[in-house]
Amino acid sequence: MPQDSTLNTLNLTMLPFNERACVYHDELFLADNFDEPHGNIHLSNNPQILTFISSPYPFKIECALTLLCLDGYMRVSLNLTEYRLQRNGLQIVTPGSIGQCLEISPDCRMALIAFAHIGNLPEGNPQSALIVRKFLIDNTILQVSDREMDEMIDIYHRMRQQLVQPERLFTHEIINSYIQIFYYSLCQLMSPYVEQQDTRHVSRKKQIFDQFTLLLKQHYTQERSIGFYADKLCITPKYLSQVIHDISGHHASEWIRDYVILEAKALLKCGKYNVQQVSDLLNFANQSFFGSYFKKAVGCSPSAYQNS
Repeated sequence: MPQDSTLNTLNLTMLPFNERACVYHDELFLADNFDEPHGNIHLSNNPQILTFISSPYPFKIECALTLLCLDGYMRVSLNLTEYRLQRNGLQIVTPGSIGQCLEISPDCRMALIAFAHIGNLPEGNPQSALIVRKFLIDNTILQVSDREMDEMIDIYHRMRQQLVQPERLFTHEIINSYIQIFYYSLCQLMSPYVEQQDTRHVSRKKQIFDQFTLLLKQHYTQERSIGFYADKLCITPKYLSQVIHDISGHHASEWIRDYVILEAKALLKCGKYNVQQVSDLLNFANQSFFGSYFKKAVGCSPSAYQNS
C-alpha cells in the first residue's frame, strides 16, 4: 500500500509486525501485547505493539485506530489535547489526527485495531453514523465496564482468529461481519453519552469554539489568519479571539500557531523533506518567513530542530 507522498504519515504499512500482529489485505491490522490463552491474558515479554507510538516527535495518522486498554495506562497528545487512556478505556483516533505518545506505563496491556481507510467502517445505518460523529465532537476516549470491555475483547479475538488462519471461501464475509459487530457495539456504548450531550445546554461560545476547531483542522496548512476563520463564522476577529480565550484559555492565534507548528515538526522529522519543502507544504511565502515563524514558536530554527 503506497504512502502518501505529501505528508508525514502513520499508516498500516508502518505499524510493527510481530508474532502478535496480523494484517488482512493491507486494509485491517490487529495486534496486542498480551499472551494467550484468551481468558487468561497477561503481559507479553515482547510488547512491540506499543513501539509505533513511542516516537519522540509528532506524526500524522492516516488510518482509523481503536485502542483498547485492559490495564495500566498510556498518555498521548492528539491534536494538541492530552489524553490518558487507562483500564477499560477505548480510544478512537480518526484519520488526519496528529499524535504523539507521552508516556506508557510498564503494566500497560493493550489491543489495537487499525483500518487503512475510514471507508472500511460500516456507515450504512444513518443513526449509527450520527452517534459516532456526535460522540467524537467532544470525546475520543470511551470508558466502559469490565463486562463491556470483555465483550469488545471477545470480538477482537474472534476477528484475530480469522486473520491468523489461511484464507478460505468466506473469510472476507466473516471478517466484515465481525467488523460490523465491533462497530455497532461501539455505537451502542457511545449512545448514552450522545443522549447526555443532546440534553445539555451548549452555550453559544462553546458552539463557536467547536466550529472554530473544526475549521482549523480543515484549513490550518493553508490559512493562518484569524480573519479567515472569523469570516467563516460571521464574527469579528477580535470577538473570535476573545471567545476562544474564554473557553480554552488560549487565543485563536495561539491555536492556529500550535496547529501549524505541530504539523511542521511532524514534516521536519519524517525524513522526507528539507526545510524549503516543509515551508512550501505549509504555504509560507518563503523559507525565511517560515524560519522566523518556527523559531519564534519553538526557540530554534527548523534546521536545528530537524537535526536535533
